[in-house]
Amino acid sequence: MKAFTHARVIDGKGGFIPEGTVLVEGSSIVKVGTSSEVELPEGVMTVDCGGRTLMPGLMDAHTHLETTASNNVINEVAQYNLPTRTMRSYWNSLETIRAGITTVRDVADIGDCVIAVRNVINQKLLPGPRIIASGKAINQTGGHASMSTEYQWSRPDAGGSGHCVDGEAECRRAIRTEVAAGADLIKIYVTSGLYDPFLGKPRDEFSKKEIEALCDEAANSGKKVAAHCHTAKSAKYCIENGVASIEHGMMINEETLELMKAHGTFWVPTTIVYQLMADGEKYGLGSSTIENSRKALVNQEKMFRKALEMGVKIGIGTDCGGVLINHGETARELECLNRWGMSAMDCIKAATSANAELLGIDSETGSIEAGKEADLLIVDGDPLEDIRILQNQEKILVVMRSGEYYKDMFSVQR
Repeated sequence: MKAFTHARVIDGKGGFIPEGTVLVEGSSIVKVGTSSEVELPEGVMTVDCGGRTLMPGLMDAHTHLETTASNNVINEVAQYNLPTRTMRSYWNSLETIRAGITTVRDVADIGDCVIAVRNVINQKLLPGPRIIASGKAINQTGGHASMSTEYQWSRPDAGGSGHCVDGEAECRRAIRTEVAAGADLIKIYVTSGLYDPFLGKPRDEFSKKEIEALCDEAANSGKKVAAHCHTAKSAKYCIENGVASIEHGMMINEETLELMKAHGTFWVPTTIVYQLMADGEKYGLGSSTIENSRKALVNQEKMFRKALEMGVKIGIGTDCGGVLINHGETARELECLNRWGMSAMDCIKAATSANAELLGIDSETGSIEAGKEADLLIVDGDPLEDIRILQNQEKILVVMRSGEYYKDMFSVQR
């Protein structure tokens, strides 16, 4: 048993203990309270935090472990065959957990590589973060993630782009295929993106009937759905059909927010990636992508501030491994949303207990409570005072997942 004493405990649900003690036995938290309340068992190993912050491990609800940050992800991935991409996925998962992100939701795994990585981690063959994996995403022929003529893989063994489907029957078949492959959730692309160079601006893609079929089939299999969606029209269809989250949502409106609130739908804005795209000259992005991002950010900030007023559920995701954002940089999204009016405490809550609810694992982890998994960070500083401290890996002294150390600089600091 371990006792973390004299810690500033941020519990992940909005609670704070100025001087607290947390007892961990095996993989689980067994007791939480003030240092004066919690009696230390005889023989317990004591870690005196010395007033440092003890908080839950962060979660990123929108990652692409198979890829690395690039201004052309498709060409970047196409260099590698499936075994190489699987190993790169695992390496990216280690980069993630070293930065204090103990859980990720991976949404769009081009070759089911991340499912393989998840499996070996779950089987305890290799260490790594908790991974909730979608497997291959589902999009229409010629849609956002489709390998159309302009988006061809450079090698035949690259593994394909996912499921390109048309019509309700094909939508249902794709869902069944991914469930059989071991997907934890379903990822669908219902609109184009802001960086599709051949479209000019986002468009609606899947029809209302196709979205209904996708969501119905996922529900039949007990799987949540994450919808890549920018427009208010497609968001309405998705929310009414029970998706768990709207990803990005750059062009949604107040009606969308009202629907989210009514249905309990999460919004995962991934705003950091669009802020980088808006500054895209330095990254070699095209002028249409830069212009689209700058215009859309104005609307997204307005809608985000309104969402906070309305109490819409917010999840934290970065699109890391997609365009420009690196694995392990989840805390950059917290800075963006803090700048847009979300308090530091609520940013941490969104990245821990709220994300756990979205991922369907809130009974297991996401907060510092008795009975939860010991996914913990010790931070040398106060993220409530300055949320940016979570971007400084030198300040994250300890990373623990399920009671196991993945990083321990604390003994050196002491």
